[in-house]
Amino acid sequence: MCGLAAILKKADTELSPAIIQNMTDLVSHRGPDDQDVRFYTLDANGDHSVSDHANSPWTVALGHRRLSILDLSEAGRQPMQYRKNLWMIFNGEVYNFVELREELEKLGHEFHTGTDTEVILAAYDQWGTDCFARFHGMWGIIILDVLKKEIILCRDRMGIKPLYWWKRGDILAITSEIKQFLEVPGFEASIDINTAREFLLTGYEEPRQSFFQGVHPVPAGTFLSISLNSLIPSEPVSYWNPEQITPAIFDPKEAGREFVREFRNSVRFHLRSDVPVGCALSGGLDSSSIAVMVDDIQRDKGKLHTFSSVFPGDPIDESEYIDAVSAQITSSPHAVTPSSSQFMADMNDLIWAMDEPFPSFSMYASYEVARLTRGNGVPVTLNGQGGDELFTGYWQSYFLHLYRQFQQGHYFNVLGNFVGAMLPSGNSEMIRQTPIMYKRYRTRSNPSSTAPLLQMPEATGQNPLQKIMKMDDQARRVYEVRELHLPRLLKWDDRISMNFSVEGRYPFLDHKVIELCLSFHPSVLYTRGWVKLPLRLGMSHRLPKKVIQRRTKFGFLTPMERWMSGPLAPMLKEWSNQDHAVWQLVDKNKTQKLTESMKIPGANQIHNCETLFRIFLFDRWMERFGVALS
Repeated sequence: MCGLAAILKKADTELSPAIIQNMTDLVSHRGPDDQDVRFYTLDANGDHSVSDHANSPWTVALGHRRLSILDLSEAGRQPMQYRKNLWMIFNGEVYNFVELREELEKLGHEFHTGTDTEVILAAYDQWGTDCFARFHGMWGIIILDVLKKEIILCRDRMGIKPLYWWKRGDILAITSEIKQFLEVPGFEASIDINTAREFLLTGYEEPRQSFFQGVHPVPAGTFLSISLNSLIPSEPVSYWNPEQITPAIFDPKEAGREFVREFRNSVRFHLRSDVPVGCALSGGLDSSSIAVMVDDIQRDKGKLHTFSSVFPGDPIDESEYIDAVSAQITSSPHAVTPSSSQFMADMNDLIWAMDEPFPSFSMYASYEVARLTRGNGVPVTLNGQGGDELFTGYWQSYFLHLYRQFQQGHYFNVLGNFVGAMLPSGNSEMIRQTPIMYKRYRTRSNPSSTAPLLQMPEATGQNPLQKIMKMDDQARRVYEVRELHLPRLLKWDDRISMNFSVEGRYPFLDHKVIELCLSFHPSVLYTRGWVKLPLRLGMSHRLPKKVIQRRTKFGFLTPMERWMSGPLAPMLKEWSNQDHAVWQLVDKNKTQKLTESMKIPGANQIHNCETLFRIFLFDRWMERFGVALS
């Protein structure tokens, strides 16, 4: 896992060579093990010269910070050259590089390192941009093709690894993190007003946009090219289209069997590493499934280090489930208990690490787990992110499915789920969630309690709920995976883990696993109040019964309401009475009333806490990055 920086410019454009070094150093946390910077000068014939210092009218500069995971020797240093015409910097892992290397060797390619980086270059040399569809993994790739005089940018299917570009005049910069653009002359940290409004209103944002005006994420699952003559990026080209998958598996037991087969292959791929690999363990179905599968695959390799966030004595504490999994596997468990006081001490560092605003304290629990992971000498961790989206395991997804069933006249199916949930073998949590989901639907379909706070123009387009309500089950499932939930969760995970030089890996998000799960008919995902049925059935003989029959799910949560109405209340009150930049976007008086409401327990407490936190965090982000209104 690494940090990338690139600058493209016209040869006669003056630019200090120190800028690319500064951009590279700014993400030293992404690559503490090695670094290099190269400057390239291309002539009209396609010939080029390269140097580690700018001694000629260069047109391309590439900077790289390396977190060494495969082939820890200096042979893995980047920028890496292949043959005479290709150079590349790369952030991520291509897990099937062993198999690709064998295929490429048969086609005449020779290799001099044990890295996946060299395999990517050889694959591009052999197959061009068609190579991206062959990769299993996560990546942000920048390839300099000297013969074509162009740069190729590519991002993995799910956008696990970040890649941004920004252009002004005759300069185009490419980065792993947005903060790197602050080093580029002409860049101004200005808010994208539509993204800001959507976030403040709902907590969501469009994954194809950023909070910074003019900063463009390379869309997940696409590649694009940039001519070195014009410096104009092409339109992104998709190389993965899960929207074309149609349901083909209608039996829950078959779905469970097929899932475990593909999931085991994915975990095996994700364990490829020349450094220790641990596991984030929340006690939920997803992370627990990874932990027991890792134990099954490599029990003879010693104890698996697991890392958890716990809150002893609090209703959200998941220790009993974590302990049940730990007792069943050969592990060395580690746990941390985040606190509100420690959050305040770390807040500025966390905001800087995240680049963009985030909507809850949950990110801080992950932050503490990542710090714990690196502190115990583990630079790679497997993470359960993605399981909820693949199996549409959120309660709101279950209720939307039942709503669609009702619309289609399948009344007995809907009734059977509710009646079944009340039986001893059902999940009665569904009944408790019914009024909660209804209130959430009312709030998000017409967020009148939040909208009056905003002092901004109406946002363009529909909010996420409006989009979802118009989709059928299959379209909604793809939307949840590709746009609604996962992009922002993965963005936060990347920033948090890499802040501590930890590579997060996601076995649920291998594209073969995703494609298989999207082939499950929606009817096999739920029964009698239980969600994620194929996962429960497939892992029933591997997971502790306590976890399989767990009725609730939390993830890495924090006691948000208790923190905001208790130890953080004085700070929030003082903040709301001060002058801040955010009052240009949000009504100060109404926010003060919202702050006072923290003292009054009630049905809207969670919604109020979430809204207030977003406003507070957004303001702190504006100040930390010096963000201005455009």
